Amino acid sequence: MFLVQWELIDVGAHLEMPQMSSANPWLQAFEWVRKNTPQDAYFALDPQYLASPGEGFHSFRALAERSQLSDGIKDVAVVTQVPTLAAAWQQQQLAQAGWLHFQLADFEQLKQKFGVDWVLVDYPAAAGLACPWHNDALTACRIP
Repeated sequence: MFLVQWELIDVGAHLEMPQMSSANPWLQAFEWVRKNTPQDAYFALDPQYLASPGEGFHSFRALAERSQLSDGIKDVAVVTQVPTLAAAWQQQQLAQAGWLHFQLADFEQLKQKFGVDWVLVDYPAAAGLACPWHNDALTACRIP
């Protein structure tokens, strides 16, 4: 089982401990968000971020301890268990369609419609966003 899991787990660390720093850019970003943004910050991320190369299916909500718009992978299971959330989930998914090509106006629409005030996006970010932090892969930005 060890060898199978070793092959299946992404290029990240196979043992993660809270006191150890991570080389995973996603975990670095989640840690920065947790330590440097207001507790009531509301984030948007690529709705498919969990399947991004190197992400390793780490949960933003759990590790960053911040709220986010719905994702298109894990939140599907929640909607199947709580059907009353389906309309809100679908509305958020539609608003995030085309995420990889979002520009400032698209992020401003998320802020206007849902109250999102921060985004975690690929580095470098779209022009016009206020981005106080980045690593080689990701950047955390405020929506003006």
